Amino acid sequence: MDAEKHLKEKERLNQVLNGNLSQAVEDIKTALRKNNIDYSPGIAFDVCVHTIEELHLEKLNLSKYALSLQEPA
Repeated sequence: MDAEKHLKEKERLNQVLNGNLSQAVEDIKTALRKNNIDYSPGIAFDVCVHTIEELHLEKLNLSKYALSLQEPA
């Protein structure tokens, strides 16, 4: 990790979130801990990416399309 880059990104994100970055980070940490993936960075990252993709699919109303691609249980 590049500490200087990390601090610059923290400043940028905190500004974008109107000073609420700490709360957003705590909310995400809580969700990761709740699902026992806080010590699995690869899985945690994949879950976060999948969640962001789901949010975008919901906005596009394509989540029904994605469900139709899944095999029946």
